[in-house]
Amino acid sequence: MNSLFPGTVIERSGQDADSFLLGIFAVTKGLMLAQVREITGLDTSAIQNWVNRGWVQKPVDKRYSVDHLARIMIINMLRDVMKLENIAALLTYINGEAGNSMDDVMKESELYCHICRILDNINFETVLTETELNNIVQQEIDGYIEPFPGARKRLVEGIKIILIYFASSIIKKRADILYKQVLET
Repeated sequence: MNSLFPGTVIERSGQDADSFLLGIFAVTKGLMLAQVREITGLDTSAIQNWVNRGWVQKPVDKRYSVDHLARIMIINMLRDVMKLENIAALLTYINGEAGNSMDDVMKESELYCHICRILDNINFETVLTETELNNIVQQEIDGYIEPFPGARKRLVEGIKIILIYFASSIIKKRADILYKQVLET
């Protein structure tokens, strides 16, 4: 299990993603930009840029909802290994346009929690076959009911892409550390 929640600078301390998000939003109607920055480690300009480009829905009354935060965290967890435009396209494939819940496969916060639960059960020292990865994702979303035909397929394929890119970000970080140890000393 990773020590930080993916896409954040927050220590997990044995907590699951559902409890983490519930804890944050149980006492507030939304987060201010400064709070989103503190959770994600992002700077203001990055978050505002993502909002301005339509990759993240505009905050309501300057407050970011649980789904805003989840989408920002997903983008943040993938940005070291994917172009931002590709992350936005992937999230649009899964959930349509940011801010339009009518075309959503599921809430962004639910998607983030599914991803975290899967990550908790994957050993990144072992490369999964396509079949193994598909089985893990199918098992995680076993009770999922499609809001429209084809939604399950979009969800499964999107989660698999996110997981593979996230695994590659871990490998990239390892390579960066090794590079520094070997070539910069």
